[in-house]
Order: sequence, then structure tokens, then C-alpha cells
Amino acid sequence: MVYSLELSRTAQKALDKLSSNEVKKIYIHLEEIMMDPYRPRPLADIVPVAGSGTPPAYRLRIGKLRVEYAVFEKENTIKIAKIFPKKRKSDYR
Repeated sequence: MVYSLELSRTAQKALDKLSSNEVKKIYIHLEEIMMDPYRPRPLADIVPVAGSGTPPAYRLRIGKLRVEYAVFEKENTIKIAKIFPKKRKSDYR
């Protein structure tokens, strides 16, 4: 089953600020999670976000960038909440 993607306004603004190479990397990884948004694998280093509530949020690692998303099974949609650079350990909840 292939999921559809929805970008939040925050995520879209973050993408607009990135270089074209970084955007290409992100889209390669997003295409990978559209197939299976839960299982970590070589192109999808996925970690559940602690304390994220319902539905649970997941974080995808792409080099120094992180993509935080939630999966809505009934709608068959992955909603990208934010895209941000990792600066230090305290960046996470």
C-alpha cells in the first residue's frame, strides 16, 4: 500500500530554505517512507518520537536533517509536520 504525502506550512517553508541537493535527498527518503512509514531500513532511519500522543509521530533522519511526521491510517496519508536541522541532543522532545 502506498501512502500519500501532505506537507504542513512549516515543512514547506523549511524546504524552500534548503539547497536543491538537500531537497532531492529529502524527496528520495520521503518516497521510501511512502511504501512503509514504520520500518527502519537503509534509506529510512525511522525512530518513534516519545510523548507525541495520538497518532504517534515518527522522526526520519536524513544526514543532519530531521523530518517529523505522523501516519493517518484511515486516510492513507503521511503528514509531514516539520523539517529541521539537528544541532544538538536537546533538539528532541
